[in-house]
Amino acid sequence: MNNELSVRGINIRALLGGTIGWMVDVFDLTLILFIASIIGKAFFPETNPTAQLLFVFASYSLTLLARPLGGIVFGHVADRVGRRVTMLITLIGLGVFSALTGALPTYAQVGLVATALFVALRLIVGIFVGGEVSGSHLIAVESSSSKFRGLVSGVIESGYYWGYALAALTFALLRDYYGTTRFIAFGWRYAFLVGLVVALVGVILRLTVDDPEIYKRVKASGNIAKVPIVELFKASTRDALVALLLLAGIFWVAYSTLGFLPTYLTKFMGLSLNEAFWGLAYASLLGGVVTIIGGVVSNYTGRRNAFLILIVIGIVLAYPLTIALKLSYTSLIISAGVLTSVIGTGGIMLAYLAELFPTRFRGSAVGFLWNMASIGATGALLTSQYWLKTFGVINGYVILQIVGYLIGLIGVAVTRDNTGIELDKVKESIRE
Repeated sequence: MNNELSVRGINIRALLGGTIGWMVDVFDLTLILFIASIIGKAFFPETNPTAQLLFVFASYSLTLLARPLGGIVFGHVADRVGRRVTMLITLIGLGVFSALTGALPTYAQVGLVATALFVALRLIVGIFVGGEVSGSHLIAVESSSSKFRGLVSGVIESGYYWGYALAALTFALLRDYYGTTRFIAFGWRYAFLVGLVVALVGVILRLTVDDPEIYKRVKASGNIAKVPIVELFKASTRDALVALLLLAGIFWVAYSTLGFLPTYLTKFMGLSLNEAFWGLAYASLLGGVVTIIGGVVSNYTGRRNAFLILIVIGIVLAYPLTIALKLSYTSLIISAGVLTSVIGTGGIMLAYLAELFPTRFRGSAVGFLWNMASIGATGALLTSQYWLKTFGVINGYVILQIVGYLIGLIGVAVTRDNTGIELDKVKESIRE
């Protein structure tokens, strides 16, 4: 890898490229939630505000539903053609089609054509988002030493929080610059261009990144699965289902915090939009750091033990951190940062998945399971109102989080631990 920048067993360009790609993914997905009310008025028929929000959330769900398809399609490309080409295609596609959202005509201008175009873009974006993890994420992990696999996993996943912070910051700055009236009229469109700029930076970083040596060897030997997604469930069914359960629990908590907190803080806690979004922007920075720490910890304790320890800590801290959200602005930032970090468990996921599945279908395994788990976790958003109405604003929100942690805990109890294994020695569960 003489054309790549490596430092002590870490492919730096691949690591930065993967992190930035994840930033762009989350920037787009989060921005839609931040400006949901504006999007509803811009692209959907005139009706009551609640119905328009539901239309936007339904479109957001379409993005999530398209992600497993992207995982299958680009996982296949990553396994059969190469990781490098996959990561370039997905980031370029994501940046371009996300930016196009800001250029769409409104419902007032072209009627239902605007609605159809918006929904179509959401589906296309979802496919590219789903493919991102199969390319850049895997290159960084497969190109790095097993000693630093947890760190690499944590840094890449921290991109989720940098993207979240960037979306919150972009929203707040543009709204302050244009003022509420002009921001609603046209200022929101420029927010999507920020994601395109970040994507272009990521593409530049990725141009000199090559496929990992471990993948090249497997491809040269002809040992790549002909239909990787089929081979995943044929050869590693148990590992796939267990990983899906574990990740779904973690994503449940992530959606109940990162996804639901803006609504929870403003609608149920009574915070102003300005206070909530600036607070979440700062909290995301802390969440990113905790995520990196979680990945590093897993190198020393093992992935399974790290999941177990951090999930138990999450359950114990759920109530006091929820109470702290409204004590002061400082406590809001700290508690929201720790809550949204899911106590660092997200930093373990990529290393954990990479170590479970062999190289010949690892791209499809990681891409499909990662994205499929995120769909199941939308249950946190869909049931959030039930928990709060049934058990109260505080207790309901705590229970919402704990449900996700318990789902993850079941997965931890039955999963395998391959911490630090050489990736070319990973065996298929059915053959052991």
